[in-house]
Amino acid sequence: MKTIAFFVSAALIVLCSGPGAFARQEVIERIDGPGLRTLVTGLGHEITQDAVTDEGQPFLTARAGTLNYMVAGTACTEGQCQGMLTELLFTGTEATAETANAINESYAAIKMTVLENGNVVVSRYDVINGGTTAGALATSITTLLEITARLISEPAAEE
Repeated sequence: MKTIAFFVSAALIVLCSGPGAFARQEVIERIDGPGLRTLVTGLGHEITQDAVTDEGQPFLTARAGTLNYMVAGTACTEGQCQGMLTELLFTGTEATAETANAINESYAAIKMTVLENGNVVVSRYDVINGGTTAGALATSITTLLEITARLISEPAAEE
């Protein structure tokens, strides 16, 4: 059985002041650790790790159903981040560069990369210059998770 680990790295432009303050239509310009927590828990996902890198980049790992992923802020200054990178890591795959190219052509919302060790990264990157809403950021994460779930189930349907 293949091991699937979702790594959703998120760098958002969101400013949040605490739990419950993250209204889906509120315009946000930065995100920090508490904002990431509010975003992930607002999706109904379980946080499994909450940390900050030595460079001050907040990140979380979380579980959505059977999938594990990571969300991390990028382009951060003093813990306030201006973009969102969402990544999924698949191990034990037989994917090729041709597989990744086909996926990238079919799903413009995501990018798949096959690494030299046979692992696969599926990602989505959001930079919000001038602001966005929490709802748009939540939709970005959900989009990546839903497309990835579809990609996981497609090969099984062909067998």
